Amino acid sequence: MENKTIVISGGAGLLGSEFTKTLVEVSKYVIVLDLPNKIQENKYRTNCRGFGIDITDELQVKETIKQIYDIYGIDILINCAAYNEQPDENIDNSFENYSLDRWKKTLDVNLTGSFLLSRECIQYMLTNKNEGFKGTIVNIASDLGIIASDQSIYENGYKKPPGYGVSKAGLIYLTKYIAGYYRDKIKSVCLAPGSVYSGQSDVLKKNLEDRIPIGRLARANEYNEAIKFLCSSGSDYFQGGCLTCAGGRDII
Repeated sequence: MENKTIVISGGAGLLGSEFTKTLVEVSKYVIVLDLPNKIQENKYRTNCRGFGIDITDELQVKETIKQIYDIYGIDILINCAAYNEQPDENIDNSFENYSLDRWKKTLDVNLTGSFLLSRECIQYMLTNKNEGFKGTIVNIASDLGIIASDQSIYENGYKKPPGYGVSKAGLIYLTKYIAGYYRDKIKSVCLAPGSVYSGQSDVLKKNLEDRIPIGRLARANEYNEAIKFLCSSGSDYFQGGCLTCAGGRDII
């Protein structure tokens, strides 16, 4: 990857920032896309650049991706940006009262944004003169795109809304669609992480750990080797695949 430019949406987030710190060590450029208030220019190394963007805005995506390609080129796109509603006892999260606005917000960020970025980046990737694949798409899904939410783990009657899991299941399908559509031109692969420790309450943390065979939540940096594998040529024969890393939670 030493001659590659990697674009990562959500690159300032919990997992995205870990991916960024890892990938700047092994690539030519890492371009971080995130909300403007989250971008810190050259936070990691001089080969890291930040662009503030709303990835649900089609015009912004078109203009930003063209600007990036004109300056740095584009070889790899990691769709890592995500919106995941957190437990809030002041919000009625019953399925029957789940609002259309909240549904749309989740799918717009997690799925539509990834679609827009993929569509725009692929157009430029196809002009690359690389041997083998001309570009790579890596989608960051979730174990909740594969298994159903266990509503019994939450406190105070909170219910996990459906939008997040639906969007991640859609991202897994988008991965397969792109792989089938572009075949040997664009590599499209997916990572489905499990629950990462991010300050969950003691009760929620214990309930999650009771359902994970290895008995703990993931650390944010535990997916770094997986992302390097998926970005590298070592995963070329993994075309269309989804790598699930959930501590075994998906096997139950």
